[in-house]
Amino acid sequence: MGHFESSEEIPLGQKKKKPWGYERPLAEFRGVFLKELFLRKGQKSSLHFHKEKDEFFYIVNGKVSVYLPEETINLKAGDTLHIPPGQTHRIEPIEDTLILELGTQMFGDVTRITDEYDRPKKE
Repeated sequence: MGHFESSEEIPLGQKKKKPWGYERPLAEFRGVFLKELFLRKGQKSSLHFHKEKDEFFYIVNGKVSVYLPEETINLKAGDTLHIPPGQTHRIEPIEDTLILELGTQMFGDVTRITDEYDRPKKE
């Protein structure tokens, strides 16, 4: 499988292909980023954490399971979730899903614990 992620900044409005779908940065203001994530059913993100990034997810449409160390949370359209820095998590869509992510850092802060797509441990 090809290499989909890098620590390079993605220009606003440009889709960045990921093995699970895509991400598209929509806006940035004072270090806070609004990003669109599209996850395809049958794929999943790596099990990972961010040392500094603080993430807030809003499910626009679809359904996902979010795996945390102590629990699994199922989310549907209209639901929200906060992932604080250091929180290990994985997102797996139950169906094709569109998410808006509000985060404090957009790139360069991913530590992967497991990854089905053989991407680097750190980006």
